Amino acid sequence: MTLVAPATTDAVPGALPREDGDDGARVRGRRIPRPLLVWGPAVLPALLMLVVGRIGLRQPAVGWDENATWLVSRRTVAQIVDQARHFDGVISPYYLFMHFWTGVFGDSEFWLRAPSLLAVALGVGIAAELGRRLFGPATGLLAGLLLVTVPQLSRYAQDARAYGFAFLFATLATLLLHRALRQPSWARWTGYGVTVTLLGLSHILALLVLIGHAYAVLTRARRDPAAVRPARWLVVTAVAVLPVLPFVYLGLTQRGSQLDWLPPMTVRQVLDAPGDIFGAAAVGLLLIGLALVARPRDARLLPEFAVLAVAPPAVLMAVSFVTSSLWVPRYVLVVVPAVCLCAAVSLRVVPLRAVAALVLLAAVGAPAHQRLRAQTSHMGPDFRTVAHQLERHQQPGDVIVYGTSGTWSLRAGIDYQLRGREKPRDVLLRTPAAEVGQLDAVQCADKVACLGSAQRVWLFRWQAAGKQLTAEAPLAGTGALGPVLTGQYRVAGVWHATKANLILFERR
Repeated sequence: MTLVAPATTDAVPGALPREDGDDGARVRGRRIPRPLLVWGPAVLPALLMLVVGRIGLRQPAVGWDENATWLVSRRTVAQIVDQARHFDGVISPYYLFMHFWTGVFGDSEFWLRAPSLLAVALGVGIAAELGRRLFGPATGLLAGLLLVTVPQLSRYAQDARAYGFAFLFATLATLLLHRALRQPSWARWTGYGVTVTLLGLSHILALLVLIGHAYAVLTRARRDPAAVRPARWLVVTAVAVLPVLPFVYLGLTQRGSQLDWLPPMTVRQVLDAPGDIFGAAAVGLLLIGLALVARPRDARLLPEFAVLAVAPPAVLMAVSFVTSSLWVPRYVLVVVPAVCLCAAVSLRVVPLRAVAALVLLAAVGAPAHQRLRAQTSHMGPDFRTVAHQLERHQQPGDVIVYGTSGTWSLRAGIDYQLRGREKPRDVLLRTPAAEVGQLDAVQCADKVACLGSAQRVWLFRWQAAGKQLTAEAPLAGTGALGPVLTGQYRVAGVWHATKANLILFERR
């Protein structure tokens, strides 16, 4: 079927195209009801994203960073605020939200990840609504469906972290900006400002989309100064960013401890960016290629979306080249809607081409969807398998120690998987992390003394993929415990899991 949407024109020079000037559209001579044209393009992709994201939602074990979400969400509000002063300050608003969310719904894998799933689905619907308002129902629907094919979106729809919220608020802020520019009112500008605040609270680097917003405001003001007033946008945005400034300060002061794991920025990372941002190089390059050939009826809109799509990753990469790296592809997930909207514009002229593109994107992206979302554990060890083996083989009086790399997540992973059940005593734990305002707990200074005369000792350590530890290998990285474990104990069992090793030692 060929859907013929009503043509759109500008209400005033420099403003957005007016919204839906007719009661419906025609498909082969039959009029489509206006409610279907208004709600369908947004609701259908949002529901489809909800279904796609829900598939396998519980399959991956709670992963490395998700352990932090669970760990901190269990603390009191005062303890979360205290940690914000020391570590992960920029994520503390998300931790506070998850504190209240899990207090109501619980902390199962499903409920930990449900907010991200809902946020991404809503973001997809809002992006489709933006496309409908600017380019018509068919383009809005197509933009939403293109977003559903992006592997990285469904991946972060299943991740108990704040990236889904950043995606949602960035898309909503863009929609509200365009509404405010089309028909300015303080109510609309206030809605935009509140959303910008929520965007900054979800992730401060997501505020890079304001570069694209500034470009849209300034170019429209240059075309028609009477209709668009940059000062109003500047005041609203400045006020909106004020509540975020303390978190920007925390991010700057805590940068060394939070991002020291990032490698230096390289040209290879720039070349890999399309695949890293979209989750599959083929999907990213195809969408970018389609976006580059877009020819909207209102050609003034194209540069606005081009800046919105290019500026955040370009700025982040440039900064990473001249200082310590900030480049993490998921930080710029917020640019995906702009690319998909431009790609939808280029496809809307020929419906068969649009269908073919959707089928092709779904086909080439399917392996990436499966790979990204069916990982045993998100970016870390397979905590579920390790906990299962530990529970199966443990005996009364057993103790557990953790490898020196990533101790906080290893400890939290076992605590989460075996919450409410028996587990070996954490013999090295002295002060819980919540009491010191950190993710890492305070451990014994004299680990050998704290180990004491334990008869059976479990060692859980993170292991890089492809570098499995064998029973005969020396226990590198265990510090002072290594000689004790090798000299006074024998290896009674070794269990391997993805990026993890669980070793049981029995006293000789």
